[in-house]
Amino acid sequence: MIIDFHTHCFPDELAPRAMSKLSQNSGMPYYHNGSLSGLKESAKKAGIDMCVVLPIATKPQQTRTINRWALSVMEENKDIICFGTVHPEFDKWKEEIRWLKENGFAGIKFHPDYQDFFVDDKKMYPIYDAIAKNDMVILFHSGVDPAFMPPYHCTPKKLHKVLKDFSGAKIVAAHMGGYRFFDETLEHLIGEDVYLDTSFFFGEVDIQNPEEIFRNHGIDKILFATDSPWKDQKREVEYVNSLRLSVEEKEKIFWKNAQQLLGLKIVHRAK
Repeated sequence: MIIDFHTHCFPDELAPRAMSKLSQNSGMPYYHNGSLSGLKESAKKAGIDMCVVLPIATKPQQTRTINRWALSVMEENKDIICFGTVHPEFDKWKEEIRWLKENGFAGIKFHPDYQDFFVDDKKMYPIYDAIAKNDMVILFHSGVDPAFMPPYHCTPKKLHKVLKDFSGAKIVAAHMGGYRFFDETLEHLIGEDVYLDTSFFFGEVDIQNPEEIFRNHGIDKILFATDSPWKDQKREVEYVNSLRLSVEEKEKIFWKNAQQLLGLKIVHRAK
C-alpha cells in the first residue's frame, strides 16, 4: 500500500495551459500532462494506491470554484483525496472552512508564495485557528518555489514560530520542511511536532543518511510525497524502497502515517 501525500492535477480543459505556464515559469519539466487521468495513470505505473491532490487558489475568487471541483473529483474517484484551498483574501473564509469540514475534506493547503503572505503573519492566525479547531490538517508549501524570487514566504525558521503558536495542530511542512532550506529544517524543524513530506527531497538534498534524519525527526511524522507531476512517482517510490529502513518503517512512511493523519478507517487498494 502506498499513499502519495502531495500531488497536483487540473480540470481537463485547464491542464494543458496550466502545465505549460507553470513549467515555463519554474523551468521544471513535468512527468504527466497535469490532468486527473494523467495523475492516475502515473500512480498506477508507480504502484501508488491513493493520491492526495493539493489545489491552490491563487486569487480569492477561485476559492469556491476550486473546492467544488475538488469535491466532485473525490466523489467520482475513491483513490483520490483532495485537500481544500482558502485564499487569505477570500472574505467568506469562515463559511468556506465550515463547508470543507462538512463535506469531508481532511485538510487545507497553503502556498504562501502564490498567495502572497508570510506564514508567520499574525493576520493568518484566525484562519489557522479555525482550521485547527475543526481538526483539519494545515499543509504548507515550505522553502523555495522556483517560479519566485526571494524573499520566500515560508521558511523553516518562520514556520517554527507557527508551530509554537499552534501547538497540537495537525501541520505538514512540504518538501522536508523547506525546499533548498534543508539546513534550516535541521535547525528548526527536526524533532518538532510537525509532519514532513518527502517531496523534492530525494535526489535534491546532498545527504548520505536520510534514514538517520527520518529517525531523528520521528518515523511517525514522515509522509511519502512526490509533488507529481513535477517528479516521477515511480522513481520516488524506488528511492524509499532503496533506503536502509525496516519493513515497518517503510510502511509507516508509505501509508500508515498518512492513514492515521487523514483519519482513514479503511484504505482500499485502487483498481
